[in-house]
Amino acid sequence: MPDPQPGALSDPRTKKVLIVDDDEGCLNLLEILVKRDGFQIELARDGDEALEKLKRPFDALILDLMLPGTTGFGVIEQLAARSSGVPPVIVVTAFGSAKELSGVRARPFVALVLDKPLNQKLLLSRLHEVLGTQPKPW
Repeated sequence: MPDPQPGALSDPRTKKVLIVDDDEGCLNLLEILVKRDGFQIELARDGDEALEKLKRPFDALILDLMLPGTTGFGVIEQLAARSSGVPPVIVVTAFGSAKELSGVRARPFVALVLDKPLNQKLLLSRLHEVLGTQPKPW
């Protein structure tokens, strides 16, 4: 199969996204939104499960910060310690400490930090942007 043209957008069905949140309502909403836009998804309900799943490659990570066990902050620290294989991360949080969030935003692999309740349009447009995928025409 030939390589796509330079600058061409790829099909979101070729991209795998890990979604991590302990709030079932938020996790279900994120699952519906990301799957509806065509991405392959996997879910994790805490930081420890996320770290286990991240032993396999993912194209992107949507991560809540306030998680049981290893928090989202801990997941970010573990990712920062890796020499390679770190997917772009979109952080979703209701956590409001400006000092700690500025440290999260400073990580080169953090593509976006979004406050809850989520701006769904911004989340999906940024996900498509960082993955170079074509959004579904509506």
